[in-house]
Amino acid sequence: MAAPSKIRAAQSAPDRPRRIALMVRTMIDREAANGACTFGDLSAAGFSEAEIIAYRDPAREQISNRGAIDLCPPGRREGHKLVKAAKLVRKRLERRQAPQAQRQA
Repeated sequence: MAAPSKIRAAQSAPDRPRRIALMVRTMIDREAANGACTFGDLSAAGFSEAEIIAYRDPAREQISNRGAIDLCPPGRREGHKLVKAAKLVRKRLERRQAPQAQRQA
């Protein structure tokens, strides 16, 4: 397993988009030739273990034309929406009460 510091370095590398594009091409080529692209295939293509771990999900997203998988449960998403709505209501109430407080003063 790659060290977390190496994975973080790969994720913030300046050539990250170029390396992801290269990984996409490698994955597509290997899949066409062998039926699948393995960790060993990516290593043989010159990717380090940290790069494979850091770039494989973005590469898969580009290949499948789908966005990132959202692992947030639906109930939690609903809760976040309710919190945002409550904050908006509070702001509106505060705006209405501020002029009334100035008139009373």
